[in-house]
Amino acid sequence: MGITLTLHGVVCRKNRTPLALEAVREWLTQVAVWCEELGDVVLDTQLGRDAEERPILRVFVHPAAEPIEIRLDTDGRVRAFAITTPTGPGYHIWSCQLLRTLAQEFSFSWILDECRDDTGYFLRQDRQALELAFLNWLKGQCQGRPHTLGLSGDCEYTYPAEVLTPLGPRDRQWQEYVLQHPDAGTDFFPWWDADDQAGFYRNRALVNLWCHYPWRPPLTESEGEKTDQIAADLATAFQWDPAAELPWAEWLEVLEHIHQDAADEHFCVTPDDRDLSIQLWRRAGPVPNPCQPPLGYRRYPVWVRLDGGWRIQVPGDFLWEWDEERNWTAWNRHRAIWFRRLAFHRGNGKVRSTQELLDFGRQTLLGEGEEILGEPACGPDRFAVFGQVEEDGRTLWRLMGVAVASEQLVLCNVYMQDSSDPAWAVNIWRSLQYHPQRNPEVLGITHD
Repeated sequence: MGITLTLHGVVCRKNRTPLALEAVREWLTQVAVWCEELGDVVLDTQLGRDAEERPILRVFVHPAAEPIEIRLDTDGRVRAFAITTPTGPGYHIWSCQLLRTLAQEFSFSWILDECRDDTGYFLRQDRQALELAFLNWLKGQCQGRPHTLGLSGDCEYTYPAEVLTPLGPRDRQWQEYVLQHPDAGTDFFPWWDADDQAGFYRNRALVNLWCHYPWRPPLTESEGEKTDQIAADLATAFQWDPAAELPWAEWLEVLEHIHQDAADEHFCVTPDDRDLSIQLWRRAGPVPNPCQPPLGYRRYPVWVRLDGGWRIQVPGDFLWEWDEERNWTAWNRHRAIWFRRLAFHRGNGKVRSTQELLDFGRQTLLGEGEEILGEPACGPDRFAVFGQVEEDGRTLWRLMGVAVASEQLVLCNVYMQDSSDPAWAVNIWRSLQYHPQRNPEVLGITHD
């Protein structure tokens, strides 16, 4: 899991009576407001429910970090949990300070005997031991020559490099050197020094640029907020240290996307600063080397994990989401992909053959169109049709395909505004792969 911090405390209750759920939510709401008033280090707070349907507050601070989780039970017990790798010792220190101050502001105490800090910092505040714990964690991660270090989420990058990290690609030589000299790995962590303000904002922007930015104008309000955040972090880093080395060309590209958004969707709120763009253009220097891959993993296609062991490769500039019915949709301005896993088909206790499932999908789910057969190299058995379709008053071109693997039937549609590149739709559909899972969840319908 990584380096974690787990704290337990108790909020005083009148007459030790259980707290009502409304009181729990109100307390967590007050904590959320307090966190958001701490400044721009806190990116967002979200009050929701955990896997057991209990209220939980998530505090988002850094794109390399999972959110800090804060809970209050009806018996008055406060619980806080944070994973501070791969973000770094600076994030661990900041999280400890946040939670200590939280207890002071809301008049409760953490139970020190129940404190679980993998570094020991919360109790002893030993900076040297803290940093050593992170370096040893990194050394352990480098063993086995993994392709990615410190990256998580629902996608896998195809960026052409030997080792991918939150702050950009490394080579095997760096990885081997860190194995032998762990103290050389400090620059792996986006937030190493809690006191380095310029470094904090620069690296928070760099993690977003490397791992999350789609390199186009935003398509939604949340993407607009992300774009604004990157621009603001780079500007703040520049204010703290005008001599700092910043990604000038990429910053200029972000500002150009903000400029395009201002003329179109208005998802961004960052002012269109032409003077800053000119200054960045001067600092960016000559044209980048075309033989060197540019900054940004999502300039290349990404593999996205779907339901039940399936995955698909999509362009890096696509945005994707799940709806409440477990339909998955990915899109950019001109194209879209839709996926749904229908079911395990075990009617009357019988296991349906692959051909039976494929025939059912072809006869029941697919419409009219030019037939497109699967290829043996694609893995699962599949069949698709390609043609025109009317949706929401628009004429679109749609590839509608079904695929079968391990008694699963899935439906995958690829949409385009015109028929100029049918090979693109076919390649997307044929990238759909199945990798067996030990206990896949059964979803959807079952037919006799």
